[in-house]
Amino acid sequence: MIWVTWRQFRAPALTGAALVAAAAIGFLITGLRMHHSYAADLAACAPLHACDGTTPAARALGARFSQLQRGYEPMFELLQLLVVAVPALLGLFWGAPLVGRELETGTHQLAWGQTVTRTRWLAVKVAVVGAAAVATAGVFSWLLTWWAGPLDELNGGRWAAMTFASRGIVPLGYAAFAFALGTTAGLLLRRTIPAMAVTLAAFVVIQIFFPAVVRPHLLPPTTVSYPINQDVVSRAQGIDFRNDTADIALLNLPVPPGTWVTDAPPIEDSSGHAVAAAAHPECFPGLGSDEVTTDFADSGTCLAQYDLHQTVSYQPASHYWPMQWAETGIFLVLGAALAGFSFWWIRRRQN
Repeated sequence: MIWVTWRQFRAPALTGAALVAAAAIGFLITGLRMHHSYAADLAACAPLHACDGTTPAARALGARFSQLQRGYEPMFELLQLLVVAVPALLGLFWGAPLVGRELETGTHQLAWGQTVTRTRWLAVKVAVVGAAAVATAGVFSWLLTWWAGPLDELNGGRWAAMTFASRGIVPLGYAAFAFALGTTAGLLLRRTIPAMAVTLAAFVVIQIFFPAVVRPHLLPPTTVSYPINQDVVSRAQGIDFRNDTADIALLNLPVPPGTWVTDAPPIEDSSGHAVAAAAHPECFPGLGSDEVTTDFADSGTCLAQYDLHQTVSYQPASHYWPMQWAETGIFLVLGAALAGFSFWWIRRRQN
């Protein structure tokens, strides 16, 4: 049965291997060049924070880092999208046809008419092709994690939705889930094209829903309340006027480096009510004119007398790998549940 499965899977496997090899060559050629440029610039201003200085040399080196970011940014976004799409493609082209095509063409009758039981027939298919799918996603994830290392350091964050989903071990969980999803869809629909459409639609919905709704709550966030005063305002990167100045909020409050801010509601008073900018016009020169001045050096001192605060919830940098494991585990469990359902369904089928 393993030999038969390999014979059926040989063409997709060879095609996938060729694509992985081509991608690896592209990653290595561009990645080595980028890593060399980054290492050379880093060595010129070690440690890295020296590039943030005000001397002409430091500014020049900082400009070189910015140029490096801008030069590779389009490729960075494209490769991230590619790695995020790999699990979906595996579910479409390896998972959905795995059983759906055999049921559609009737070739499953040949296997079921022999001594091979239908559960063993399905188990071998799922084990062989599923392992190949997870391995393929792992290779792409490792290549991108290595390739984007310098850019991740310069960007200073690994929490962006697409960045988190394309790094580390999360793509392995996605691949297992997408493959099981495609296999189950093919088994239920008994048609390859409809199964591919269902797999793609379901995977896209989950990729939108999970980062926005579930991921921020995988681990309890840390919540900090910042008093609004001159010190806090001066360390923020500006003030945001929301809902036509009905709410105000500080931008990029001084949270620890490497954190993911999951919630930053507007500035509130001691009673927990949002504060409108119009309630304190003396603190915002130019309020009500066509353009509010962006110089808020004195706004913090002015607002301090009103006992205001802004609460920020964030996931600390130490939660990155626990959340990677948690998300991977969730999708592995979902994939195992779909596989278990497929075995239950195929055993109940009489025809």
